[in-house]
Amino acid sequence: MATEGFDFARHTPKVSKDLRHTIVGRIVLNDVANLLPENLKIAFLEMISGHHGVYQRDERSHRRDFSVLQEAAQWTQLRKSAMSILESIFLLNRPCTWPNPSNISAAIAALNGFVILCDWLGSDENYFVPSPNVALFDYISRSRERAARRVGEAGFFWPTTSHVATTFAELFPDRPQPRPLQLAIDAIPLSILQHPCLAIIEAPTGEGKTEAALTLARRIAASRGTDEMYIALPTTATSNAMFTRIQKHMREHLKLPSELVKLVHGQDFLVENDLRLEPMTNGEFDEHPALTWFTPKKQALLAPFAVGTVDQAELSALNVRHNALRLIGLAGKVVILDEVHAYDTYMTTIIEQMLRWLAALSSSVILLSATLPTARRLALASAFIGTDEALSDATTAYPNLLVVSVGGCHQDTPSAFQPVRTVALRQLRFTEEEWEDKARWLVGSIENGGCACWIANTVQRAQQIYRCIMEIAPEDVVCELLHARFPLEDRQAIERRILDRYGENGQRPCKGIVVGTQVLEQSLDLDFDVMVSDLAPIDLLLQRAGRLHRHERKNRVEIHSQPTLYVQCELADGELRIGADRFYTEYLLRKTWEILQGRDQLNLPNDYRTLVDAVYDETLPSPDSSLYDAWQKRDALHIHHKDEARLRLAGDPDPIVPFCQANRHPFQEDEDSSAWVVAQTRLGQESVTIILLERIADNLASLVSTDETITLDRPASREDQLRLLRRSLRLSNPNVVGALKQAEAVRPILFTESPLLKQCHPLWLDQNSTTFTYGGGKVTVNFNEQLGLMITRGE
Repeated sequence: MATEGFDFARHTPKVSKDLRHTIVGRIVLNDVANLLPENLKIAFLEMISGHHGVYQRDERSHRRDFSVLQEAAQWTQLRKSAMSILESIFLLNRPCTWPNPSNISAAIAALNGFVILCDWLGSDENYFVPSPNVALFDYISRSRERAARRVGEAGFFWPTTSHVATTFAELFPDRPQPRPLQLAIDAIPLSILQHPCLAIIEAPTGEGKTEAALTLARRIAASRGTDEMYIALPTTATSNAMFTRIQKHMREHLKLPSELVKLVHGQDFLVENDLRLEPMTNGEFDEHPALTWFTPKKQALLAPFAVGTVDQAELSALNVRHNALRLIGLAGKVVILDEVHAYDTYMTTIIEQMLRWLAALSSSVILLSATLPTARRLALASAFIGTDEALSDATTAYPNLLVVSVGGCHQDTPSAFQPVRTVALRQLRFTEEEWEDKARWLVGSIENGGCACWIANTVQRAQQIYRCIMEIAPEDVVCELLHARFPLEDRQAIERRILDRYGENGQRPCKGIVVGTQVLEQSLDLDFDVMVSDLAPIDLLLQRAGRLHRHERKNRVEIHSQPTLYVQCELADGELRIGADRFYTEYLLRKTWEILQGRDQLNLPNDYRTLVDAVYDETLPSPDSSLYDAWQKRDALHIHHKDEARLRLAGDPDPIVPFCQANRHPFQEDEDSSAWVVAQTRLGQESVTIILLERIADNLASLVSTDETITLDRPASREDQLRLLRRSLRLSNPNVVGALKQAEAVRPILFTESPLLKQCHPLWLDQNSTTFTYGGGKVTVNFNEQLGLMITRGE
């Protein structure tokens, strides 16, 4: 434009570099904004200055800078001309009265998110080609046609409203015997569902909570006009499993194209195509939509139907760039959060803020949990409806269905499908190092047939037990190990094998053993005869017990007719010894162990609420109690985690005070870093994504456990990058992470210039092993195809 004679020079040297077009636009459009009611005016101006993802924080200094700005006089005239043209187009048919939003914060987020969406769609040069010599109104006509095509081809015009029935029996005609919980959904008053509502569904595993939630989502959709939803789960593995399940639900029950479902998590681009079902071919829909526009994470929640990790939804409530885009992606939808009991204090604090925002944006939320402490259940409900007055009569009965909205409060306590279920409770007291004894016990438990599972609290424990099992197990015992330190494609293959064997319709072996970590307890529909668990908080032990006799089977061997949960806990001089279980707080482990003393059985579901409330009771133990010191540590940690979460939250959706006034400089998004400046969705150690390689020559390497050769001195094709990522895994061991970060400067070109590999680190092995010296000690890393990546201190 400089060649056209425009003067871009700024002659006032002290003007802030922050005086960008977003700020100037806000200043010069202030007069137009005066035409609007007060709340809409504020939202309009915040949208002008915040549509690049960061809200204006220092309006006075910006106005001062603009007032002393010495620029060419032509710019003032050009702004006036542009304003006149825009007014003639957009304000030609202005309404007689403008709406005045009742919630100023929600209006800012909604309007800003919508404009960001329009800005990004309108920036696509494949659709919008500059046409300087076209008459203005001809250009406007062309732009409208192009805009309609861009919006349509992105996937926004595809059908999102089903017309099927809303009762459980009609929605799921293939389920011959509905569970009481599922039938209870039909009895929720319509007067409650006609408003944005929160439902909390608590029931044991195997009660059909997912189908109940989908039925409730259909009822809400019928009353509110759209079936759009986002289903959030705790892990990528559970998200992958649910993605396939929801595609079938879309096609078979809602009669909508299954292609409209998007998978949303950090590794979705690696697995989504593999998990895609065949598109509908009955002619009802012309073609499936290209959902590629929704692929970037900031845009993914805008997809009409999506399944992903809870982390992606949490970002909508955090102070990050473009969080308004994520908020409008969830606005008006039904948001289903599964496994809510699995979220700690830090994540729960974020989720409570997310519930406040979803309520303000007219979304409905369904929370699913095996069981929640009563205090947490009420806190979540209060966050959504803004008060706990309506919950004063909330029952603690179990199973429990609680639905609240401005239309009222509905409670139901449907009976369990298995109303009286007794699980025998036993203790194992092996020491930490008695790996062989643990393995012999587990193999012996299925000597006469059956399927057993041991859930360990750490990867190292699971590996040690499994190693010993492989040395002594007879050939007729089918063994599997599952944890997070397998390369991605290996882990997926193991998950599929376990589900194929121990799922509802699995072909169970006569003798089978599965050893794993917490990944086995979340959303995987598995069924075992024997369950062993390292000592864990009571709610997780109950969740693991739910994997015992989960499905009716006619061929269980007689010795396993009584489901039995074995809890492994090490004692020293009669006192509980807490070893490498730092994943859980010491207080919850000791309190759980104390509560279980003297019990030889669990009566389910009757004991769920009683046991969970007893362990999570917030009453301070007496100073002479053995729990006192552990409670103080846990309480301090609880406060610290809550403070860390609040520090990163976006402002409250206050109806009167604009939330963005409370926002500080936005935090960064980074799935690998645990730095203070990062808006973490869950607290944890810093992690890295690694790819296991063995060097062949200076510029050649082999991909460990494959026959593939990798060239290191040039970028890889997209296909090769995806292939490498399928062999990746994430590590959070601080010594290994620190050593890899130190070596970051010498990463080969393959990693520095291949876009998908820039966040990955090569982990160089020599004969499947390497040793790091970091932090004053040595750490040895080994890779074994059966055991995965093993990390041990010392040589």
